[in-house]
Parts: sequence; structure tokens; C-alpha cells
Amino acid sequence: MSTLKLTFVNVGYGEAILLRLLPEGQGGKPFQMLIDGGSADAEEFADCTSGRIRLADYLKKHGIRDLDVMVNTHIHEDHTCGLLPAALDRAPASFWQTLPVSFWKSMPLLDEGEEESVTGKKYIRAINDYCRLCELAGDGIEKISADGRERLAYGDLKIDFLAPDEACAAELYRLMAGIRDASSREVRRKARVLADGRMNNLSLILMIEFAGRRILLPGDTNSKGFPAEADLSADIFKVGHHGQKDGVTPELLSRIRPSYIVCCASSDRKYNSAPPEAVRMMAQSGAKLYFSDCPPLPEEFDPVPPHEALTFTITGDGQIEVRYV
Repeated sequence: MSTLKLTFVNVGYGEAILLRLLPEGQGGKPFQMLIDGGSADAEEFADCTSGRIRLADYLKKHGIRDLDVMVNTHIHEDHTCGLLPAALDRAPASFWQTLPVSFWKSMPLLDEGEEESVTGKKYIRAINDYCRLCELAGDGIEKISADGRERLAYGDLKIDFLAPDEACAAELYRLMAGIRDASSREVRRKARVLADGRMNNLSLILMIEFAGRRILLPGDTNSKGFPAEADLSADIFKVGHHGQKDGVTPELLSRIRPSYIVCCASSDRKYNSAPPEAVRMMAQSGAKLYFSDCPPLPEEFDPVPPHEALTFTITGDGQIEVRYV
């Protein structure tokens, strides 16, 4: 039987998720898929006492180079920019993203000097690195949306796309084209602010199935951004938007009914990620709660040990083992 390794790398405030489908025995080649890459901001890794590690360093440390699929769920610095160093080391066979394949060719690199705010500069960096990733991917770049997309299968691993639908994908294109086609610096700034604010709920949402288990990976989609009619039931749920207040509600958890919840909040709880009320709400759902980093938790919870990664091992008979590594 094959085995699925689902690893959440501790990239601080950000997300980097590695899926490895390991065939039975020693001779077969694993299927390797990387979903987002965390940040490339040096400040994010200035304090690594919680175990934080840059994605590219983690991949090198564990000898992971040949990626079958690299995924960028949406264009934000803490999801996009850490992918670029990994792709520079070895370009993936396929690069999944949610804009028309031709878009990056018509998008000029932007000048960070046009922005004064840290947030604005990070968004410009994310757009530029997205374009560089597309160029590196070459013929492997692919536009992904939920409409008209058949379920993909890689051996025993099945992948469904729940969002964005074509309407949301078209909205994303209009927003990004507004940045590209802006007639002035001020118009471009306003277009960036608009696109940045909408980006989370235009994330690619993946449903992974293996050995009768379901894994819901929604990027930064918040509680209002999930498709109304979709079957969200999942054994493992990576909560959206880093466990911020808008990321999860009791109603959403009742739709998902997870046994395990993973929250990608940082040890410094940047942007008020994983507030105590959200942590308690997730725990009250009955799910076992895990974190990609080590945020401070309410006093009734055990502290999270320092770790480089959180790994779920799912065997071919559906058994799940979870470890901080």
C-alpha cells in the first residue's frame, strides 16, 4: 500500500504545504506536490526559536527537488514569495495558478518604490515573484478553476477543485488587469489596494482524497468565501486565513466536521492570528487542534513544542499519525 505524507512546514506567518505520495516498496518514484511557499521576507526568519525555516532550506535539508506540481493558491507575499527560491533550485513539472496562462507575459514587473506602506511593498513583491514563477514554469504553467475541471488522480491520490469558479476567476483577472493597464501611478495604487483586499476569497480551494480520508486546503479563504453548495466534509481541515477571526465560524465547522484542524498562525500571532476565542471555538468542535508554528495559546491548552514541520502520515488503510518534527 502507498502512504501519503502531508507536511506543514513552519514558515512563520505563511503557508507551505508539501504532499508526498510514497509508493509501496523502495523502487517507485514518489509523487510530490507543493502548495504555497510561505514568505521570502528576511524579517520573518529573524527569530527561529520556534523552529521556523525557509521553505527552500527545508526542501534542501530533506533532499526534495523534483516537484511534480507546484501550486500558488493566490498572490500574497506569505504564500507566493517563498515558492520562487524553490523553483529556482528546480522548476516544477507543473505550476498551478488561477490566472490565464498568457497573463504573466503581459504583466510588467512593478516598482516597489511606488508604495510607501510595508503591506503595499509586499504585495508588489508577490506580483513580481508570481510573474517570475510563471516564467520559470514555462510550458508547465496551467490555469486552474473549479468549473469544467475533472477530478485529477495520481495513483491513489485524488484531487478536486472547489474554487474559484469561473466567475471568481474572471473577477481575479479583471482586478489584476486593472493593475496592469492602469493609466497612472495613483490609478495603479488604487487597483492594487482593491485586488489585495479581494485576493483571499479568490484562493484556489483543494479537496484531497486518499485511502478514504479527505483533506480540505482552502488557501486564505475566510469563512464567507466557501462555495455554498459544495461538500466540505473533511477529516483534516487547514483553517483559512491563518485562524484570524474571519477564518472560521461554528457554522463552517459544522459543514466540515473535521477530526483534525491545522492553523497556520505564527509564534508572534501576526495580524491577530489565532485569537483565543477562535482557538477555543475550533477546539470545541471536537477536532484535534495542531499548528504549523507555535502561537501562544489560552492557558487551558498545552503549549506547542518548537518544530520545523507538522506531519500527517496517512497509510493505505486510512490510519492517521500526527507528529511535530
